[in-house]
Amino acid sequence: ADAPSTLAAIGRYVLVPEVFDHLDKHEKGAGGEIQLTDGIAGTIGKQPLHALVYRGQRYDCGNRLGFLEANVAISLGREDTKTESRALIERLMKG
Repeated sequence: ADAPSTLAAIGRYVLVPEVFDHLDKHEKGAGGEIQLTDGIAGTIGKQPLHALVYRGQRYDCGNRLGFLEANVAISLGREDTKTESRALIERLMKG
């Protein structure tokens, strides 16, 4: 199935008190959890909302492979670790 959006809500938030007021009144969402996005959505049009569309590389650190990918990519991209990281990866690939 196609996702309704290619956007994701990740990162840090600075929230106005009205978000929490809305969460107190809202029913629990998926998995019986309180959904922060529901609280934010409840203030749209009533409070200013600012967001940033990030166009850089994003890693899914919520799973083991994504976490590994992030660490390897960052390590290979740093001047102070790329040589040692490349050598480590090559050694591990040889078995």
